[in-house]
Amino acid sequence: MGFWIRILRQIFRIQRWCFKHDLLVILLLLVGIGIIGSAAGQIKSSNDPMLMFGPQNEHRQKLLRQQAEFGDTNQTMLVLSVDSAEDLPRLLEAERALTLELQNPDGTIALDGLSSFSSISTTLPLMGYPLEFTPIEDVAILLDERAGLRTFFLNDARNAVVIALKQNLPDMSDEVLALAYVHEQALKTRMEALFPDVQISVAGNVAIAEALRGALAFDQTYLLPLTLVLNFIIMLIAFGSLRLTLCALGLAVAAMVLTLGIAGWSGVTFGTGSETSFAIITTLTVATLIHIVHSLGQRQRALPFQTTPVAMRATFRKLVVPVILAHTTTAVGFLSLNFADAPAFQLMGNLVAAGLAFSMVIVLFAAPLIFARLCNGCKVRDSAVRSASRVLTKLWSRHPLRMGYSVALMTFIAVGGLAYTRFDDQFLKFFAPDHPLRQNVAQIENAMGWSQSSDLVLRYAPDTLVTPARFAQLAALVAELEALPGVIEVKSPLPIVRACLDNRTPPYTGSLADVPPKMLTFCVKSNYRVTETEGNATFAANFSALRISIMSERQSSSFMRNLSRRVEETAQAAGFAPRDAEVSGMNVMSSFLSKVNTESMLIGSALAMAIVSIMIGLFLRSFALALLSILPNFLPAMAALGIWVWLNTEVGMAASIIAALTFGIVVDDTIHILYALSRGRKKQTNKGVQRVLQKVFPGVLTTTAALGFGFALLMASGFEVNRQLGFLTSATIWIAFFFDLFVLPGAYIWLIGRKRLRGPKPDD
Repeated sequence: MGFWIRILRQIFRIQRWCFKHDLLVILLLLVGIGIIGSAAGQIKSSNDPMLMFGPQNEHRQKLLRQQAEFGDTNQTMLVLSVDSAEDLPRLLEAERALTLELQNPDGTIALDGLSSFSSISTTLPLMGYPLEFTPIEDVAILLDERAGLRTFFLNDARNAVVIALKQNLPDMSDEVLALAYVHEQALKTRMEALFPDVQISVAGNVAIAEALRGALAFDQTYLLPLTLVLNFIIMLIAFGSLRLTLCALGLAVAAMVLTLGIAGWSGVTFGTGSETSFAIITTLTVATLIHIVHSLGQRQRALPFQTTPVAMRATFRKLVVPVILAHTTTAVGFLSLNFADAPAFQLMGNLVAAGLAFSMVIVLFAAPLIFARLCNGCKVRDSAVRSASRVLTKLWSRHPLRMGYSVALMTFIAVGGLAYTRFDDQFLKFFAPDHPLRQNVAQIENAMGWSQSSDLVLRYAPDTLVTPARFAQLAALVAELEALPGVIEVKSPLPIVRACLDNRTPPYTGSLADVPPKMLTFCVKSNYRVTETEGNATFAANFSALRISIMSERQSSSFMRNLSRRVEETAQAAGFAPRDAEVSGMNVMSSFLSKVNTESMLIGSALAMAIVSIMIGLFLRSFALALLSILPNFLPAMAALGIWVWLNTEVGMAASIIAALTFGIVVDDTIHILYALSRGRKKQTNKGVQRVLQKVFPGVLTTTAALGFGFALLMASGFEVNRQLGFLTSATIWIAFFFDLFVLPGAYIWLIGRKRLRGPKPDD
């Protein structure tokens, strides 16, 4: 312990120096906030969904290889629908008008639909004439003749059509995505004005990016202010002093501003999921200051004639060990998020850890000075909190075994819900059911019968794809893929090529395996422009790869994971090497989010718990207390997750990090309790422990309220990951509180009785 004693002595020396030069220290703090915090305005944010996936993520790598071959494409699905099949002519008229509007927008690389040049128009009798002169009656006839075209572009009820637009945007910046979204919505509004009897639904990557932007904007605009207001109200009620409350809140804001500045200087980019970091830093700093203020109140009541500066200095000196330990253990918990696959979680972990470093420095060296200067003469009026603490601790003291067993039993019942856990990270479920994106997708699903897609990329040697043998192989593969459970349609170039062959003079009606090579080449290249250096959404440059879309039912993430595996296995059985047959797409990537992050966080969570327990053991000089600290801090996370499963069955990405994240948070109260118990003599009786708890529990109760309600604010987020994170974290904090109250004291007394502890430490 000599090492830790030397560190504490150095901290005390610095504190004494700071008290002697308090004005200088406060000035330096303000200057530091001004210089570092000035970069807060440089913080960058992005709505790119790719920020949710790690750079080494297997499925992200597949998508990047696809984008390198076919271009960084963004697909938009536009579905037009009418009330009944009797309105089909009006529907076709609207579809044609919209197709003409979409013919030549910037970045369009493919446009597939009933009236698009790249598909059906080349097979019509009036081929070569402008599209607007092609009779709708010919389109209707063609629909009856070409079942393959009808299946994908027109629903079975003949009252809805789909247009697939693929764009190659210059980049995925917020500005570009916002302009693309504005263009889509303006076009939708204009077409609805021309065809008020036709409903238009829009979905795709641009709409997803806009939905993420909205969720991020909501959290950035409202979450932090609401957190500040909530912390202000809780502290004002708990402290009974406006000046003490404002000082504590100001110090928490200072830690947050410094972290904002560091984020700005470092040039990090925020995506949805990491923007909550600053609210978390503020709340955690407030939690530490709550313990200090309540301890100050105890000293004021014990020594009423002691001046505020002296009492403040003594209070901070008394709590320096739990403050250091609490900040460090919490930082370790958040740093373990670097084991997560999602960059958003990694960024949140690193930012919160940095913010806690600022917070610890401020609490240890600046807070005593500011409280002494600005709150001289302030009295802590926390009678309401103390009364509640007395009632709760008395309840434990009278029925220690009964209360402990009750909490343990309810916990194990909650944990039992984990047996029914089903991870589901469908990207659409990241948004509320009434979100416009989900409503549009639901309308598309109802109209077309399919709801989600994935891409199968097939790779070939250059200029070997467009051959009769290859297309016959492709036809057989498509037939096998359409037979897979849950697959509705496989979109490939085969119907387009078949329509072109049928339109020859005379029509070619033979098999693809026997088609003359020159005829096949003409039909492919007349519909799909491909050069040696540039491809399109279907064929890569030099015809070195082919992309087909698999339209399927919207089911769970496990369904999508199994489907992608079976598609790749089917392609490999057809003769493709694993590297030459890859399934990718945003739906596929999102289906692996929870699974990948859970697997990657197993080591991180275990390591964080081990490090935190060792630190507690070293500081408190007890291996038994180190092991004891795990009990009330690991099980609550499992119980919260179990409760969520009992209520919802499905869990998402937030569940993968909840154990590591909450362990570092809830252990702080355990540290304060164990530190208080270990400092006294002869506290092994129920009454003795009760007296100690009555002193420390006002701080524990108030911090639980601040943290529990603070994280509960995340449930108001527009992003499902944050909502789940808010529920799970808040529930974990409250369950941990009851563990600390009803289970931890009894376990401590049991260890004392079994002589598992080295004996109580003296107060000095």
